[in-house]
Amino acid sequence: MTNALTAVVRRVMPARPERVYDEWLDPDALVEWMCPRPAFATAISLDAKVGGAVRIDIDDLGTLMTVSGRYLELRRPERIRFTWHCTTWPPEYAESVVTVTFEPHGGEETLMTISHERLAAPLVDQHHRGWLAIAAQLESALRRGSALPGGSSKSWEPEQ
Repeated sequence: MTNALTAVVRRVMPARPERVYDEWLDPDALVEWMCPRPAFATAISLDAKVGGAVRIDIDDLGTLMTVSGRYLELRRPERIRFTWHCTTWPPEYAESVVTVTFEPHGGEETLMTISHERLAAPLVDQHHRGWLAIAAQLESALRRGSALPGGSSKSWEPEQ
């Protein structure tokens, strides 16, 4: 679903909110599912604290790009907010904001909502399709249990 300048994706994940939240702050897990295939992350660095940097280096069929931003909010296990800018965007495109929320859904599942706001109009549909693919890839990783070894829930608490 898309609104003017916002791409929104909702998907039920096969894990509790704490585990799904933690996937978003684990660079090793993110490498597995973050970029919509056939694109893939070649390197990910995160400073998981409010104001900390996010950087994802991407290879999309030979086109190299970097997505970068800063964490605006880290509230485990309910919400992650961060800025987002891609090196392939024209200079006039402003930084956008991604908000990911995690709501309990049934006993052992999570309703994850990704809302990517402040996108330039030409980017909305592309990012909507990308987030749909990413959500599906995360769901697959959680089902395989491979994103966090042994199904453990690594806790990422923001630094004060």
